[in-house]
Amino acid sequence: MKTIVNFEALWSICSMETFFLEKIEACSDLPQKEGEDLVKRLYELGLRPGLSYQVVTKISFNSVTVIQYGLTRLALNEQEMACLHGR
Repeated sequence: MKTIVNFEALWSICSMETFFLEKIEACSDLPQKEGEDLVKRLYELGLRPGLSYQVVTKISFNSVTVIQYGLTRLALNEQEMACLHGR
């Protein structure tokens, strides 16, 4: 039996950069209500301060970032990513 290895997929898994989420807050350029709703949505998606996540890839002309934490993958737009602060 032959094993087929997809080296591109393997490389993307091995090269994911890990970040530590310190806080989630709305961008200052958003109206207050819209910013609060965006932060609430990110919490509902399971993002919390203290979470470690990995950036998997960027898609759609680099305007969407795919992140992974645990077994969950999320595609976040630029506004949503701007709400995540950490190292």
